[in-house]
Amino acid sequence: MFNESRLLDCVSYGSQYGHEFNTRVTTLRSGHERRNVVWQMPLGRFSILYNNLKPEQHAQVKAAHMASLGSAIPFRLKDWTDYQAEGEVIGEGTGAEQLLQLTKQYSFGPLTFQRKIFKPVVGTVSVFEDGQPVAAVVDYTTGLVTVTAPPGSTITWAGEFDVPVRFVSDRLDYDPVAARSTGFILSSDVELTEVRL
Repeated sequence: MFNESRLLDCVSYGSQYGHEFNTRVTTLRSGHERRNVVWQMPLGRFSILYNNLKPEQHAQVKAAHMASLGSAIPFRLKDWTDYQAEGEVIGEGTGAEQLLQLTKQYSFGPLTFQRKIFKPVVGTVSVFEDGQPVAAVVDYTTGLVTVTAPPGSTITWAGEFDVPVRFVSDRLDYDPVAARSTGFILSSDVELTEVRL
Protein backbone atom coordinates (compact mmCIF):
# COMPACT_ATOMS: atom_id res chain seq x y z
CA MET A 1 0.00 0.00 0.00
CA PHE A 2 1.16 3.54 -0.77
CA ASN A 3 -0.45 6.80 0.36
CA GLU A 4 -0.16 9.43 -2.40
CA SER A 5 -0.49 12.25 0.17
CA ARG A 6 2.52 14.49 0.86
CA LEU A 7 3.82 15.12 4.38
CA LEU A 8 3.82 18.73 5.58
CA ASP A 9 6.25 20.96 3.64
CA CYS A 10 6.79 23.57 6.38
CA VAL A 11 10.13 22.39 7.74
CA SER A 12 12.43 24.32 10.09
CA TYR A 13 16.02 25.39 9.57
CA GLY A 14 18.29 22.61 10.75
CA SER A 15 16.40 19.89 8.89
CA GLN A 16 18.70 17.48 7.08
CA TYR A 17 18.22 15.99 3.63
CA GLY A 18 20.59 13.44 2.18
CA HIS A 19 21.06 10.10 0.48
CA GLU A 20 23.31 7.12 0.85
CA PHE A 21 24.70 4.32 -1.28
CA ASN A 22 25.96 1.04 0.09
CA THR A 23 29.53 0.21 -0.96
CA ARG A 24 31.60 -2.57 0.58
CA VAL A 25 35.22 -1.36 0.85
CA THR A 26 37.94 -3.92 1.60
CA THR A 27 41.53 -2.82 2.23
CA LEU A 28 44.00 -5.39 0.88
CA ARG A 29 47.31 -6.24 2.51
CA SER A 30 49.03 -4.08 -0.10
CA GLY A 31 47.03 -1.05 1.03
CA HIS A 32 44.99 -0.99 -2.16
CA GLU A 33 41.23 -1.00 -1.90
CA ARG A 34 38.60 -3.23 -3.45
CA ARG A 35 35.25 -1.46 -3.73
CA ASN A 36 32.10 -3.47 -4.42
CA VAL A 37 28.83 -1.63 -5.06
CA VAL A 38 26.05 -3.29 -3.06
CA TRP A 39 23.28 -0.83 -3.97
CA GLN A 40 23.03 0.45 -7.54
CA MET A 41 20.49 3.05 -6.38
CA PRO A 42 20.77 5.29 -3.29
CA LEU A 43 18.20 5.72 -0.55
CA GLY A 44 17.22 9.13 0.76
CA ARG A 45 17.59 9.76 4.50
CA PHE A 46 15.78 12.70 6.07
CA SER A 47 15.78 14.26 9.53
CA ILE A 48 12.99 16.82 9.57
CA LEU A 49 12.55 19.54 12.21
CA TYR A 50 9.12 21.03 12.82
CA ASN A 51 10.09 23.44 15.63
CA ASN A 52 8.38 26.57 14.32
CA LEU A 53 5.06 25.11 13.27
CA LYS A 54 1.68 26.29 14.39
CA PRO A 55 -0.04 23.91 16.84
CA GLU A 56 -2.47 22.67 14.19
CA GLN A 57 0.47 21.75 11.95
CA HIS A 58 2.03 19.66 14.72
CA ALA A 59 -1.33 17.89 14.84
CA GLN A 60 -1.08 17.20 11.08
CA VAL A 61 2.28 15.45 11.55
CA LYS A 62 0.85 13.40 14.43
CA ALA A 63 -2.16 12.47 12.29
CA ALA A 64 0.16 11.37 9.46
CA HIS A 65 2.13 9.14 11.85
CA MET A 66 -1.04 7.63 13.30
CA ALA A 67 -2.71 7.05 9.92
CA SER A 68 0.51 5.52 8.53
CA LEU A 69 0.62 3.07 11.45
CA GLY A 70 4.06 4.37 12.30
CA SER A 71 6.56 2.99 9.80
CA ALA A 72 4.09 0.70 8.01
CA ILE A 73 2.69 2.80 5.16
CA PRO A 74 4.86 5.00 2.89
CA PHE A 75 3.85 8.40 1.51
CA ARG A 76 5.28 11.40 -0.37
CA LEU A 77 7.88 13.93 0.82
CA LYS A 78 9.19 17.06 -0.87
CA ASP A 79 13.00 16.97 -0.80
CA TRP A 80 13.76 20.70 -0.78
CA THR A 81 17.32 20.00 -1.97
CA ASP A 82 16.26 18.12 -5.12
CA TYR A 83 12.68 18.29 -6.40
CA GLN A 84 12.86 19.75 -9.93
CA ALA A 85 13.77 18.47 -13.39
CA GLU A 86 14.42 20.55 -16.51
CA GLY A 87 15.16 19.26 -20.01
CA GLU A 88 15.74 15.68 -18.85
CA VAL A 89 15.98 13.20 -21.75
CA ILE A 90 13.73 10.16 -21.36
CA GLY A 91 13.74 8.66 -24.85
CA GLU A 92 13.80 8.94 -28.61
CA GLY A 93 10.71 9.14 -30.79
CA THR A 94 9.76 6.13 -32.91
CA GLY A 95 6.62 7.43 -34.60
CA ALA A 96 4.58 5.00 -32.51
CA GLU A 97 3.10 5.29 -29.04
CA GLN A 98 5.68 4.68 -26.30
CA LEU A 99 5.60 4.14 -22.56
CA LEU A 100 8.58 5.90 -20.96
CA GLN A 101 9.80 6.25 -17.37
CA LEU A 102 10.59 9.73 -16.06
CA THR A 103 14.25 9.99 -15.05
CA LYS A 104 16.76 12.57 -13.87
CA GLN A 105 20.45 12.46 -14.76
CA TYR A 106 23.39 13.51 -12.59
CA SER A 107 26.81 14.04 -14.21
CA PHE A 108 30.35 14.45 -12.92
CA GLY A 109 33.08 14.48 -15.57
CA PRO A 110 32.71 11.29 -17.64
CA LEU A 111 30.39 9.70 -15.05
CA THR A 112 26.61 9.80 -15.21
CA PHE A 113 23.93 8.44 -12.93
CA GLN A 114 20.30 8.07 -13.96
CA ARG A 115 17.64 8.20 -11.27
CA LYS A 116 14.11 6.95 -11.91
CA ILE A 117 11.38 9.37 -10.88
CA PHE A 118 8.35 7.49 -9.59
CA LYS A 119 6.37 10.26 -7.89
CA PRO A 120 6.02 13.38 -10.09
CA VAL A 121 3.88 16.16 -8.63
CA VAL A 122 0.41 16.32 -10.14
CA GLY A 123 0.01 19.05 -12.74
CA THR A 124 3.69 20.02 -12.99
CA VAL A 125 4.98 17.68 -15.72
CA SER A 126 5.48 18.90 -19.30
CA VAL A 127 6.79 16.67 -22.10
CA PHE A 128 8.67 17.91 -25.19
CA GLU A 129 9.93 16.54 -28.49
CA ASP A 130 12.96 18.42 -29.81
CA GLY A 131 12.11 21.24 -27.43
CA GLN A 132 8.50 21.64 -28.52
CA PRO A 133 5.59 20.76 -26.19
CA VAL A 134 3.88 17.50 -27.09
CA ALA A 135 0.71 15.87 -25.80
CA ALA A 136 1.39 13.12 -23.29
CA VAL A 137 -0.44 11.14 -20.63
CA VAL A 138 1.38 11.16 -17.30
CA ASP A 139 0.75 8.60 -14.57
CA TYR A 140 1.54 10.63 -11.46
CA THR A 141 1.58 7.52 -9.25
CA THR A 142 4.30 5.68 -11.21
CA GLY A 143 6.18 8.31 -13.25
CA LEU A 144 5.29 6.55 -16.51
CA VAL A 145 4.53 8.72 -19.55
CA THR A 146 2.62 7.68 -22.66
CA VAL A 147 3.71 9.73 -25.69
CA THR A 148 3.94 9.58 -29.49
CA ALA A 149 6.78 11.49 -31.16
CA PRO A 150 8.33 11.54 -34.67
CA PRO A 151 11.13 9.04 -35.35
CA GLY A 152 14.52 10.24 -34.17
CA SER A 153 13.19 13.16 -32.12
CA THR A 154 14.51 13.68 -28.58
CA ILE A 155 11.87 13.36 -25.88
CA THR A 156 12.46 15.39 -22.71
CA TRP A 157 10.49 16.43 -19.67
CA ALA A 158 10.36 19.14 -17.02
CA GLY A 159 8.51 19.30 -13.72
CA GLU A 160 8.60 18.61 -10.00
CA PHE A 161 8.74 15.34 -8.11
CA ASP A 162 8.44 13.90 -4.60
CA VAL A 163 10.29 11.09 -2.84
CA PRO A 164 8.47 7.98 -1.56
CA VAL A 165 9.28 7.71 2.15
CA ARG A 166 8.14 6.18 5.43
CA PHE A 167 8.64 7.03 9.07
CA VAL A 168 11.79 5.34 10.39
CA SER A 169 10.29 4.78 13.82
CA ASP A 170 6.96 3.54 15.10
CA ARG A 171 7.39 6.08 17.91
CA LEU A 172 6.72 9.83 17.79
CA ASP A 173 7.57 12.00 20.81
CA TYR A 174 5.96 15.16 22.21
CA ASP A 175 7.26 17.60 24.79
CA PRO A 176 4.92 18.53 27.71
CA VAL A 177 7.29 21.38 28.66
CA ALA A 178 6.54 23.04 25.34
CA ALA A 179 2.78 22.65 25.59
CA ARG A 180 0.58 25.18 23.87
CA SER A 181 -3.09 25.93 24.30
CA THR A 182 -4.01 23.33 21.70
CA GLY A 183 -1.70 20.59 23.01
CA PHE A 184 1.90 19.37 23.15
CA ILE A 185 4.36 19.93 20.32
CA LEU A 186 6.87 17.60 18.71
CA SER A 187 10.01 17.31 20.79
CA SER A 188 12.32 15.46 18.42
CA ASP A 189 13.31 15.22 14.77
CA VAL A 190 11.02 13.28 12.49
CA GLU A 191 13.21 10.63 10.85
CA LEU A 192 12.21 9.43 7.39
CA THR A 193 13.75 7.01 4.91
CA GLU A 194 13.13 6.54 1.21
CA VAL A 195 11.46 3.30 0.14
CA ARG A 196 12.13 1.26 -2.99
CA LEU A 197 9.26 1.07 -5.48
